[in-house]
Amino acid sequence: MKRNAVVCLIVCYLSALGWGIVSHTLSFGNVAHPAMYYVVWDMFCGWSGYECRHHLIAQGESGEYYKLTPNPWGDFQPYGPANRIDYDNFGVHSRRIAENVLRQTDHEPMRRVMLVEENWSKRYNIPDYLWTRMYEETKSPHSYFHTRAVYDGNCNPVELRNSWVAAVESHQLTSNPNLVQMRKQAQPIYALTSPSTQDLERTASMPPQSTGEILPASYQQRTP
Repeated sequence: MKRNAVVCLIVCYLSALGWGIVSHTLSFGNVAHPAMYYVVWDMFCGWSGYECRHHLIAQGESGEYYKLTPNPWGDFQPYGPANRIDYDNFGVHSRRIAENVLRQTDHEPMRRVMLVEENWSKRYNIPDYLWTRMYEETKSPHSYFHTRAVYDGNCNPVELRNSWVAAVESHQLTSNPNLVQMRKQAQPIYALTSPSTQDLERTASMPPQSTGEILPASYQQRTP
């Protein structure tokens, strides 16, 4: 009885896994039900190969620099060594965190506050004894630092930039000759549909919208 139950479990598992592969390959029913998220092979797409940490640094009028994170009274670490600000991938709450730290501490008047993003390859997170078994090279972690946002002394936004990964991608698309040539040879794809009369009337009645300018994303490379 137990053997039959185990065989049945294995058959059901492999069947679901096989259906997920077929569904994802043929794009057939892969979004038909939320449960398909657990069997298709793209459930982990978009995960970065880099570990990311955020640092809030303030500069006083005297030119002295102050670290605002981790907080002087101790930061909240829900999972592992990462602080609360490290889970804010888009930097939405960095301004509020900086305002809270500056409001709760005594300091000289601030000139500006910067959100600095630090990235390094996740392979350097493995223990040393595993590193020696997997790689012949010496373990030498390398970090990349990128200024994500700049605020004035009152934490009002002065300059906002994309993440380091987006900055590297944009830099490669404009500086790599092979990628530049591929962009020139690529053919854009347009999905043409027949709009309804209501859609045309709604589009005609909408006022024109201005396109926002994308700020340049500069980055620097540094070895700790």
